Order: sequence, then C-alpha cells, then structure tokens
Amino acid sequence: MKRILIALAALSVVASAVQAQSQSSVTIYGKVDLGLTKFAGDSANVNNAVQMQQNHQSRVGFMGVEDLGGGLSALFQMENRFTADDGVQNGGMESTGPYLVGLKGSFGTVKLGRNWNTIGNADSPSVDPFEGDGIGGLNALTLPRLNNTVTYYSPAVHGFGIETQYIFSEQPTSHIANQYNDGYTVAGSYDNGPIHLSAGYGEAANSNNSVNWGAAGTYIIGAAKIIIAYDQYDDKTAANLPVSTNFIVATTYAIGNGLIKAAYNQTKYGGDNTITNTGLHQKFQKVAIGYQHKLSKRTSLYADIARTKFTDPGISNAVTGVGAGITQSF
Repeated sequence: MKRILIALAALSVVASAVQAQSQSSVTIYGKVDLGLTKFAGDSANVNNAVQMQQNHQSRVGFMGVEDLGGGLSALFQMENRFTADDGVQNGGMESTGPYLVGLKGSFGTVKLGRNWNTIGNADSPSVDPFEGDGIGGLNALTLPRLNNTVTYYSPAVHGFGIETQYIFSEQPTSHIANQYNDGYTVAGSYDNGPIHLSAGYGEAANSNNSVNWGAAGTYIIGAAKIIIAYDQYDDKTAANLPVSTNFIVATTYAIGNGLIKAAYNQTKYGGDNTITNTGLHQKFQKVAIGYQHKLSKRTSLYADIARTKFTDPGISNAVTGVGAGITQSF
C-alpha cells in the first residue's frame, strides 16, 4: 500500500508539471521584408539610384505567457529589428522593438519595460494604412516605443478601453539638467462594429514637460475603410518653438486577396517619415498610393508610390518615390 501511495504521489507531481507546461507557451515571431526603391526629385538629400530597402522593419521576437492560476497570467515580450539587406541591427533604441514583462488578470494588464507609446496607439500610427514604414509611410509626432515605462491596460467594457502609462526619466546624461521630468500618457478607445475612435494625451519624459496629444477614427463601409487622424506636439525644450501638427486622411479598399491604399498627409514643423529628406521642415505634404497582395497568410507582395513636397522659407522641394517588394511574416 505504501508503494502504491508513493507511486500515486509521483504521478500526481508529474501530471501537475505536465498541466503547468501545457498552460504556458512561448511564441517565436517575426517579419522579413525587402524590396527595390527609387527616389527622384530636386532635394539635395535624395539618393536617386535604385536601392534595396525595406518597406517594413524586419524583426524577430519572442513572446510568452504562463498561467499562474486563479485567472492570473505572467507574460513577456522581446523584439529586435534589423535591415534584411545587410543584417545590421537598426540604429538607436527608437528602432528597437518592445522589451517587457507583465501580469494579466481580471483587473486588466500591467506591463513594465520598453513598451509601445499609448498615445501612438490612439493617433496617426494606429490607423496609418502604410504602417508608418516605407515609401508611403505617414508621419507621426509621437515616438512609437518608450523606455522605462509602467503601462496599464483596462479590460474592454462595452467597447470602451483605457490605457495609462508612466515614464521614468532616470535623468540621462544626454539631457539638460533643468529639463528632467517623468512623463505620462492617458489614452482611450471605443470599438463598436464598423466604428473605431481613439484619443490620447501626455507629457514626454525629459522634455521640460512637452505636451503631446492626438485623436483618430476609422469607419468601415463594406470593403472600404475611411481613416482620419490628427496629432500635435508642443516642444518646450527651448523658448518660442512652434507647435508641430500632423493631419492624415486615408482610405483602404479590399479586393479579394488585395488591398488598395491611398492617403494624404500634411505636417507642419515636422520631419519626413520615408528617409527621403532629413530634419524638420516648416511644412510638408504627401500623397501616397499603394497596393498589397496576399499570396498566403504569411506572404504578401506590395507596390507603393508617394509624392512629397517640402516647404521652408523661400525654398520648396518635391520628391517622388516608388517601391515594390515582398514581406514574409512568421
């Protein structure tokens, strides 16, 4: 009898371990993208040669969840981004993906670490049909991801959800001492059938309390989606800096396995998002058209064209870019 009890106890331990393992998972995911692009125009910063470039940032990541019991789960995510034509890691932390750990339960989700900017989830980046990348990528006045954050995501209630984020300054040596400040964001969203609405407001860390806010909305009519978004950044790191504004109106139309994209983007006192011209400009306007065709659930082909006009005091430059390539996701 004693041996039977010991054997049953051992089986119970093994069964518990197997059950715990079955309730935990780790996923490897990523995207590899490459294509050919060509720019033409009267801007001195434009490379007119045909180039091999990415439309979307290539990446590889790991994400996992562990069931802790009682409706509580632990989660993590790590993601690195690179250029597939030469294998070089993207420069600067702003080009690196999220690195975070957190808990999820009936109370919502809490994440700590390098995470998505919740304002970016509520303004132009959240609705850009070109996903902020490549020839057609539209501008945004928010950093896509932020370091040293604690983020809370509420459960959705009747389509409403709230995200709040606190950003610790940690007083980096690269900033002016009197501009040290912790940052925060508050964002909300509403989803109800064909309607999506979102808005966010916050102060950037280490920026002398510079203010960023934005709002976006989409409406689906059959195979078409109508998109509108606006964001604004009031930079207080120096005196008399102009307020940057950004506006987009866009649409997509699904045809079988294809998706047609079109957008207009106007930015004042901002920069271009498609590497055709660097630095800030008094104003720029962009018209972008693209087509994406899914060969499978993982593989798609794309072709984009965009015309961007840069305007500064007494100077006006225009650049046209075309690009086509392939994206493989896993």
